[in-house]
Amino acid sequence: MTLLHTTKAGENDRAKSKEELLRELTVLRRRLAELEALDEERQRLKQTLRRAYDALEEQIEERTLELVRANEQLRQEIEERKRTEEELQRLKEYLENVIDNSVDAIGIVDRHGRFILWNRRAAEIYGYQFEELSGKTAFDLYADQEELRRMLAILQQNGVVREYEIAMKKKDGSIVPMDISISLLKENGRTIGSVCVARDLSERKINEQELKRAKDELSRYSQDLERQVRERTRAITSILRNTPAVVYLKDRHGRYKLVNPRFEELYGLSNESVQGKTDRELFSRAMSAQFIAHDLKVLQEGRALQVEEQINLPDGPHTYLSVKFPIYNEQNEPEGLCGISTDITELKKAQEQLRLLSGSIMASQEKERTAIARELHDELGQILTAMRMDAVWLSERLKGCDEQAVARAQTLCELIDQTIDEVRGLAIRLRPGMLDDFGLVDALDWFCKDFAQRTGITCKFKASEPIVVDDLVATAAYRIAQEALTNVARHSFATRVMVSLEIKNGFFSLTVKDNGRGFQPQHLDDSLCLGLAGMRERAALVGGNLELHSRPGKGTRVNFRLPLNQRSLIV
Repeated sequence: MTLLHTTKAGENDRAKSKEELLRELTVLRRRLAELEALDEERQRLKQTLRRAYDALEEQIEERTLELVRANEQLRQEIEERKRTEEELQRLKEYLENVIDNSVDAIGIVDRHGRFILWNRRAAEIYGYQFEELSGKTAFDLYADQEELRRMLAILQQNGVVREYEIAMKKKDGSIVPMDISISLLKENGRTIGSVCVARDLSERKINEQELKRAKDELSRYSQDLERQVRERTRAITSILRNTPAVVYLKDRHGRYKLVNPRFEELYGLSNESVQGKTDRELFSRAMSAQFIAHDLKVLQEGRALQVEEQINLPDGPHTYLSVKFPIYNEQNEPEGLCGISTDITELKKAQEQLRLLSGSIMASQEKERTAIARELHDELGQILTAMRMDAVWLSERLKGCDEQAVARAQTLCELIDQTIDEVRGLAIRLRPGMLDDFGLVDALDWFCKDFAQRTGITCKFKASEPIVVDDLVATAAYRIAQEALTNVARHSFATRVMVSLEIKNGFFSLTVKDNGRGFQPQHLDDSLCLGLAGMRERAALVGGNLELHSRPGKGTRVNFRLPLNQRSLIV
């Protein structure tokens, strides 16, 4: 059909004139230009539409992002509001818990005094439950309306009332003092109510009365204590001022803190001049050395010490008996010491004279013992020997004549022999000749054997080496051993005893040790035990000392020790 149309058009075109064809061509060109312009417009519109579409898409994307952001912000705001609501709920529960468990009564009222909140403590104090307050106002709980008006005037003026003491009425009608604090609640500058906190002062009033009573009692006690302190201070001051003893206080570094008047008088130093000074700064090297050594021992051992100290004074050397003891602080640590020194020079002289007198008496006793022993041995012994010889002669002469008289004569001989043995033993115990002839070691050896034979107690003697001492020491050691063994036989119920002589650690030592029942030495009274007192005295006379050790069931040990530098010892 198109082909037919084209064919027909061609036929028509051939039939047309040139001018017609030119006109149609012009029209066609114009139409083509219009079509091209229309196409360009269409393309432009298409591009405009594309730009508008792109802009719209951008706007949609932006709005979408804005919506996403708004949605996220809204979600965050919702979560924040939830958290805020939860926090407010927790805060509300916390405040309700605080209010409900407060030790004070808390009430909240509106502007007309009607109760909005009433905590548990308020119900306990006033006796009203919250439901029972319906129809009541806070003003009904005040006992003194005039006092209430004064308090409300202060509240209206200041907007707050703090710790106002006022009388309140409880449910049971009792009137009690209360400590009231009130704060106004406002909204947009308008008062909508108030919060009241009340505390029951009944117990506090009782406590205040008790406190006042206690303060009065404390005041009386303090006054009495001050009086006692003054009296004791006066007494101590009087003692320090008038005592003949030297008294002083030192700190832990040996610095003087206080001295009494006797110290000032003795050394010619004032209390102020010795403050903070040490013994090295005040006294000679020899004097300060002994003071410091004793002070250090007291502080190190933490206990009292009693020592003799030699002090050189203008009239010569003096001996002082010093008692030193530590002074403790609140932490029970020694912070210093106190010393009390008493002049015992005259006492020492008297003791020395007494020692010399005792030594002279004991020496005289030993001489008397020796003389008696010699007389017993020589005179009485000779007489008994002569009597025995006569009794033997008489027995021989009467044989065959009078057998009864012969028997009596023989009995007399036996009695004389027994008496001679007893006289010999008595003489030996009074003063063994062996001690003078052979020395201490042989005398003790013989005495131990004789003791074992007489008592049936096993007695062993041991000497570390030959020891030679002068007569005074030998006699003291022998008498101490003799008395110790006598005590063993009388009191110990021992089965074995050991006597030993030795030189050890610079000391001459005599030890008597038994396995008897023992005793408590601290329960022993020297004044009632003359034997022990005699042993101690003999030891002291030669410059030694006697130690006694015993425990119940553990036996007893007596030890006599004498320093080797004593002139009485010769090795």
